[in-house]
Amino acid sequence: MREGMDRAVALSQALKALAGGEDAKAVGLAASLVRQWPEDASVHQLMAAIALRQSKPGDAQRWALSSLARRPDHFATLMLAAVAARAKGDGSVALQRYARAAELEPTRPEAAFGATVAAIEVDSNAAPSAVAALRRRFPDPSPAWAEIGAVCERAGQGEAAVDAYALALQAQPSAKLGLRLGAALHSLGRRGEAAAAFQTALQLDPASAEAWFKLGLALQDSRLPSRAEAAYRRALALRPDLAEAQANLGVALQEQGDLEAAKQAYGRAINLMPSAFGRVAQALTTSPKGELWLDLAALRAHLSELGRLSR
Repeated sequence: MREGMDRAVALSQALKALAGGEDAKAVGLAASLVRQWPEDASVHQLMAAIALRQSKPGDAQRWALSSLARRPDHFATLMLAAVAARAKGDGSVALQRYARAAELEPTRPEAAFGATVAAIEVDSNAAPSAVAALRRRFPDPSPAWAEIGAVCERAGQGEAAVDAYALALQAQPSAKLGLRLGAALHSLGRRGEAAAAFQTALQLDPASAEAWFKLGLALQDSRLPSRAEAAYRRALALRPDLAEAQANLGVALQEQGDLEAAKQAYGRAINLMPSAFGRVAQALTTSPKGELWLDLAALRAHLSELGRLSR
């Protein structure tokens, strides 16, 4: 009995250390446990968890499978095995393990969410139906939807990504999620909704230069150059080195007919990022007010000087 208690205490201490980020302590305790109880399923499960923390998915899978051989269909270990398989790039195997865990514990969302992620990674075309099925089972907003959104976005399934990000944002409002939702909406051409999402991000973090810049892009694409100009200026007040915002500010000013101010912004963009010159030279020729220079070296020098003087 005493030996069993010592094992339970050591396991508890190791898990607590792992959860608290004390990896070295967890590894030391786990090594001791393996020496004393080399065939124990719980010890093997612990070793799998540590291997995942150490970014060793092959070792994690080996320990998880040896644990499952001693304790089949153990939910937590199945989840570890699924995570390890996904980390190794074995999407189909990960899907099988998540699906089995979801069968064993149908009310626990982590298995269902994991299975949905794996299903989309295995077949991107499965995203709409997989997301719809998950929403039927777990309709409430949850932070876990953020990962669904990300995997849908990577799979090129923008509409499904928007739905997932919106649910994640409802559950756990953050500027980061607002930005991700806005970007997904913008990529679908839903510019007004994208602008609203970026404004939500700014309500949560008014000092986000990225959110101001992306709001400017959405407004500019919506043919609202004066509002886009204001957003770019806010971004630049926070990040004066944001060359893309300077270049886009130039476009917004030129669209409003203020060519001189536009050229100054273009010059600042070039001085910050010389590779922006090609885009700037092309933008400068557009209406309603533009210029065509045949000597590009002279144009670069002219804009660079205007940018330097207008800092």
